[in-house]
Amino acid sequence: MKFLGPHACEEALSRGELHSLWVAPAAFGRVARLVSDARAAGVVVHRDPMESLDRRSQGQRHQGVLGEGGPFAYASFEDITATVKAKREDALVLALDGITDPHNLGAILRSAAGAAVDGVLLPERRSAMVNETVVRASAGTAGRVPVCRVVNLGRALDDLKEAGAWIYGLAAGEGSHSYLDEAFDRATVLVLGAEGEGLHLKIRERCDGLLHVPMPGGIESLNVSAAAAVALFRVLARRPTGSSEVSP
Repeated sequence: MKFLGPHACEEALSRGELHSLWVAPAAFGRVARLVSDARAAGVVVHRDPMESLDRRSQGQRHQGVLGEGGPFAYASFEDITATVKAKREDALVLALDGITDPHNLGAILRSAAGAAVDGVLLPERRSAMVNETVVRASAGTAGRVPVCRVVNLGRALDDLKEAGAWIYGLAAGEGSHSYLDEAFDRATVLVLGAEGEGLHLKIRERCDGLLHVPMPGGIESLNVSAAAAVALFRVLARRPTGSSEVSP
């Protein structure tokens, strides 16, 4: 796994996932703390010209800082289910049905990390995996939230229902009522589908309720990463244990 840019490298270092670090001479001054912390942690630090980093990143933007580590560590579905059972009505999980754009996935994971969700479910098929592009799009925060790949998303939703969760599908133009009207006072799984295609039929059928985001400005729908952000923080706003900085 490559970590592109200083933020992604800082996050990887904090999780113990950074094995090697390459820094261009022009960037050394502004990432001196990262270099010092990396060396203290036993990470091998290389001082290489920008052209060398360009080759290593295969043309992706790196801001003069590039790290390498092991593969992304996915969480187990059993751990996420156990968390839902333990947290009961405070549990919050995000399930993504067919999100194939890594930039969208990265942005969604950044919002999920900010909302401290208990897990993000990705189907093994018809889904982007967590890679360098996703990590960069998440501003390096992808590793802060448990991400789990499941063979069958529908079956995973069934299992979460049995664990006590309520499944909400976010469906533009199809939702039975506004997400603003929902209390979210129980263990919650928010399911989002790909833009254009939306939720697959077998996934939609497993939802306990379909919600929509009102669009008074007249546009059809939000980008899926924007929809994930507003829905996640609406859940937090509706819960008494949510942040006092989020108003209901």
